[in-house]
Amino acid sequence: MRVALAFPGCHRRAGVERVVWECARFLDTRGHTVTVFANEWEEAPGSHITYVRVPMLRRPYFLRGASFFRQCTRALHSATYEVLNTHGCVCPTGGVHWVQSVHHAWLERSRAMRPPLSPERLRQKVNPLHPILLGLERKHFRKGGYRKIIVTTEQVRQDLTRIFGLLEEDIVIIPNGFDPENFNPGRRRAHRKDARNALSLGETDIALLFVAHELERKGYRTILQALQLLHRPDLKVLVVGRADRQRAAVLAEAHGVSEQVIICGPTSDVAHFHAAADLFVLPTQYEAFCLAILEALGSGLPVITSAVPGAQDAIVEGENGSLIQDPNSGEQLALALQAYLDGQFREQISMQVSSTVEKYQWPRVLERYEQVLLEASA
Repeated sequence: MRVALAFPGCHRRAGVERVVWECARFLDTRGHTVTVFANEWEEAPGSHITYVRVPMLRRPYFLRGASFFRQCTRALHSATYEVLNTHGCVCPTGGVHWVQSVHHAWLERSRAMRPPLSPERLRQKVNPLHPILLGLERKHFRKGGYRKIIVTTEQVRQDLTRIFGLLEEDIVIIPNGFDPENFNPGRRRAHRKDARNALSLGETDIALLFVAHELERKGYRTILQALQLLHRPDLKVLVVGRADRQRAAVLAEAHGVSEQVIICGPTSDVAHFHAAADLFVLPTQYEAFCLAILEALGSGLPVITSAVPGAQDAIVEGENGSLIQDPNSGEQLALALQAYLDGQFREQISMQVSSTVEKYQWPRVLERYEQVLLEASA
């Protein structure tokens, strides 16, 4: 099978980009001919994957996705493939679209959580990015805009049928996954001492890992509020990802907890930070199925997150983590964290965490994905 994969990034430094990277690598190992159309990529070791660079605008920021849509559509016109697989509305239409999030649904939920005249609501209203992404979503989810739709959760399927009128028979549910070779308790234990030393963490420090590429939607303020309430200087937050580092530092200073926040920046080896951490914390406002949560659980890290799609399926209260109902509540997060401040309880939970997510290992998940592509290419 000749497969074309399209997304702006194909690497291990971010969520959807990691999914694309895993898909390409898996299909290549299965003997398929894989061509990745992306603006940036990280080559999979030992693979036979072909990469085609797609140019895209860097500025203004709100035209990046639209420029990739146009340029990638043009590049595919001269390409030879049997099936196209895309991973976002900024990609060309007409393929098997693995929907990682629904922008329309995210806007609905965020508006419901923000007062009408709040600064955040007003900024959202005038942000030119939103109408562009909504327009691209309409292109993808109209009749003839896709061959098949893959979603990560039942909630995403309901969003697509309610908002865009998609037929349920056009939609297949396949969750995200994780790589058990990179994310496992053994690796976390083996690298723990070195990883903590590299971050100057003390033996009694409790490290909370926050992995995100944006601060507001992922609940960074909520974490800072919880730190204020707990009055535990031994609690440290590791901020990992492409989120604005200066903004993260300013917010930590404003909350009076800058001494407890370690801003680490982006990485292609998030498992290194799993080794240093004691808990994974993500009070996110909206997720389809957060890849970072699965990877943390695979490494044996208990997870505290909000009751969003995907997390509700993966998190079992008291077995591998906890859910909070209000992602904007520092009080709820602080209360959830209280139990995990007990080292003995934390260790007990950690011993069983990875076994709760074995069904999400990439080899198992991607076999179903491959079958969808084979059916679409027939």
